[in-house]
Amino acid sequence: MKYLVVDAELSGTGIRDKYNEPYFYLNPQDLGLSNETISKLNEWLLKYQEEHYKGFKESNVIDQLDEEGRNIALIIKNELIDVKMEYYSDASMRWEII
Repeated sequence: MKYLVVDAELSGTGIRDKYNEPYFYLNPQDLGLSNETISKLNEWLLKYQEEHYKGFKESNVIDQLDEEGRNIALIIKNELIDVKMEYYSDASMRWEII
């Protein structure tokens, strides 16, 4: 069983192994994710990065990005076998089980 976390940490790939600390980021291609999912993940990371550099000032944008991140985590959970997923909001520093 893999325990994965989707997050938008600036130095990360968007997916990390929860129990291989500190922050062992995984290459999405190595997980066997579809190209469509990898594209969604990369686009989401860029949008989250832009908001980070703006100082996370617009809560409605952060809410939308976090919802998108949760949806990506759910897609990953459905694509992979034998995984537990969590989502971590970098802007609000909250954990959620997916």
